[in-house]
Amino acid sequence: MPRIMSPSALNQIRKPYPLALDLATLGRLIRLKRLECGLDLQDAADIINIDGAALKSLEDGKPVDTFCLFKVLEGLGLTMLVMPPADAENALDFLGQTVNWGQLTKANSSPRNRPARGPVSMPLDPEKLTPTLFVDFDGTLHVGTAYIDDRGDITLDSGRPLLEFAPLLEELLVGYPKIEIVLTTSWLTKMPVQKVIDALPAALRRRIVGTTGDIKPRWSYLLAGTERTDVIIRYAAGKRLRNWLAIDDAVFGIDRAGFGAPGELVEHFVLLDPAIGINDRDVLSRIAKWLADVHAKILEDMP
Repeated sequence: MPRIMSPSALNQIRKPYPLALDLATLGRLIRLKRLECGLDLQDAADIINIDGAALKSLEDGKPVDTFCLFKVLEGLGLTMLVMPPADAENALDFLGQTVNWGQLTKANSSPRNRPARGPVSMPLDPEKLTPTLFVDFDGTLHVGTAYIDDRGDITLDSGRPLLEFAPLLEELLVGYPKIEIVLTTSWLTKMPVQKVIDALPAALRRRIVGTTGDIKPRWSYLLAGTERTDVIIRYAAGKRLRNWLAIDDAVFGIDRAGFGAPGELVEHFVLLDPAIGINDRDVLSRIAKWLADVHAKILEDMP
């Protein structure tokens, strides 16, 4: 199972400094782009059709033949520009980046001042403390799987009411106005986002800040049947969420999920019985406890 990156590492993927003055920096930029694509090293090597050891050497800042380098760049959707420093400075300025050639030259010429790895990095966003609930629909807010016809009409294969347990979640959140919701439902692949949101009661709609619909599951996780877990973790890591909980009937493999040690994120997930959803005393108690605990934690963290 590929190792899931830490929140800080994933956050750096968003805006890496694109100037590569040495092999180590070039390798790091390639690695960040691979991670941005949601690929582990072997998956990427297979897709690009090169040897995994060659890709690892390139990412480690070791020399490889130019044919391999350009094949990797093309495979990951990257390109190389060769230009005078003045033109490179203009290009970086267009991207909202700045460059200090003297400082960079000094950093690259002095072993004592040169960082072990990596480009000149942008400051990391602070961790987001706002409590966030990842919420599914099928098997969570109702019993059954939704069928959406060509007209957009929705019915459940169970014959039960749509989102019948939404009022339970709404009631749990009373008294916690800062709780935000991110939708993880598979409905996002079948209908417009706004229509998915509009299906919820107004009190829940107001809390929605995003969805995981734009995150493509990684192939290895699809094969393992743990894609929902992977997508949620990647969203949480990318947004640097500290306080989050996912309630879902499809978050499998949580005992193996983690940024470093397997299972370290178990407390962030509630795997539901799809025949009951959140309409379960133990589940409701656990969500209520999380809400109380995270509220108290935020108060402690406040200056």
